[in-house]
Amino acid sequence: MFGMNNTTPKRLFRILGLLSLISWVTASVMPAASEGRPHVLFISIDDLRPDLGSFNNPEVESPSIDQLAREGVAFQRAYCQQSLCGPSRLSVMTGVYPDGLGIWGMSGGYQIEWRETRPDFTSLSEEFRNHGYKAIGFGKIYDSRLGLDLEHSWDYFESGWKGHYAASDSSDDQKKALNQGKTRDKNTGRPAARRAVEAAEVPDEFYSDGNATRLAIAALNQHDLSQPLFLAVGFQKPHLPFVAPQKYWDLYDREKLTLAPRRTPPEGFTKYMFSWYKEIEMYDVPVPTPPAFERELLHGYYACVSYVDAQVGKLVQALKDKGIYENTLIVLWGDHGFKLGDFGEWAKHTNLETDARVPLIIRAPGSAGNGQASTSIVELVDLFPTLCELAGLPIPEHVEGRSLVPILENPQTKLRDYALTQYPMVQGTMSYSLRTADWRYHETRDDTTGAFIAGELYDLSASLAEQRNVFAQHPDRVEHFAALLDAQLESARKWTGGERISSWGLVEE
Repeated sequence: MFGMNNTTPKRLFRILGLLSLISWVTASVMPAASEGRPHVLFISIDDLRPDLGSFNNPEVESPSIDQLAREGVAFQRAYCQQSLCGPSRLSVMTGVYPDGLGIWGMSGGYQIEWRETRPDFTSLSEEFRNHGYKAIGFGKIYDSRLGLDLEHSWDYFESGWKGHYAASDSSDDQKKALNQGKTRDKNTGRPAARRAVEAAEVPDEFYSDGNATRLAIAALNQHDLSQPLFLAVGFQKPHLPFVAPQKYWDLYDREKLTLAPRRTPPEGFTKYMFSWYKEIEMYDVPVPTPPAFERELLHGYYACVSYVDAQVGKLVQALKDKGIYENTLIVLWGDHGFKLGDFGEWAKHTNLETDARVPLIIRAPGSAGNGQASTSIVELVDLFPTLCELAGLPIPEHVEGRSLVPILENPQTKLRDYALTQYPMVQGTMSYSLRTADWRYHETRDDTTGAFIAGELYDLSASLAEQRNVFAQHPDRVEHFAALLDAQLESARKWTGGERISSWGLVEE
């Protein structure tokens, strides 16, 4: 109690003023969830190409993602920075192009922790943590071969296990050994190829994506809403192998599925277009693949898409049950595309349209563009600054992307003339690709000197599949695109920190 004398009112006024000042400073440094900042649901999906109902493929059963697209903005022309899991995801999580990170590959033979050699970059979830958010993640956000950044990026993270087969838990020792990669071919001595598909009568939670969803919902239900939440959930399907519960296979009539229309490589392509690595060769699939087997593979891919779609629906429903759906910023993105028999391949690892183009949906509470689709060209590197602006957070200086908020307000807004995708296709080189409204320009350079090696140009105004290399027929257009690429590379960040990671291994400088 204050003493009852003439100075009491003045003393009380000074104390109250000091308390108000402390309160104001504290709020300025660490805003509270009560200030109305949105929660964030950040969904990444491995190998998901834009084969969804909301992206003009009516054959695919994707009702949950399609509903999200109807409530947000669906970016029909979004592109990854590299069609490989690790570099693409690290580019998204740092807002930096692969050239600026010095990371263009990964391998189980040289696992690293990216933060140890790149301490000056802030990750997306770390930026939210630094401004009062609780950041928790489940499933595949980073590729573990480049590190999970557990100390900086997350308050809690559970990667779960790799996708597996029902036979892995079988009492049949032979099947179990095969599906765990422990059986070896008697002729080559190498691990025997695993099955590419599986339809099993198991619950969603049996496979890793369903389990990640279960864990994420449990964490959401336990979260104290006085603190804003950054919840990241990464789904491994539809990555090979195409394994999903039987009920998702039952959604499709295999014989009615449309196979890829372009079955052969583009006319006049160079040796810098396709990768030596063919992902399907890791599985028990005959090459060349008979049409009946291709239908089974396509069926499996679509079943996996529907399986993941169901998990997205569960997450959205959990937000509604928690009462925070209307105040949650939701972003869903695929890390790169995948060729489903396109050009005769079942793989990614190129700069082709099928590998570079990805689905992207952003549902930002209150955005004027919600419910519309946008054909503006955007890049995944744009996600970092976009989410920061939507949440009212500062954008770190190292971020190279552009905020997509203007497009979220008006989907007709144009922010970019082209999207950049790259891949170290042949050792000692780097292949870059610019995608404009109607063209895709490829240029391969010496990765040390930057000297021009080869070029390709494709007219995509009438087809999303590259048909014929017309590089020699359009010198003026080639000159224009080459100048654009020069300007892009000259202005972009370049990695000078020493250790580089490429498709060919760890490079010390």
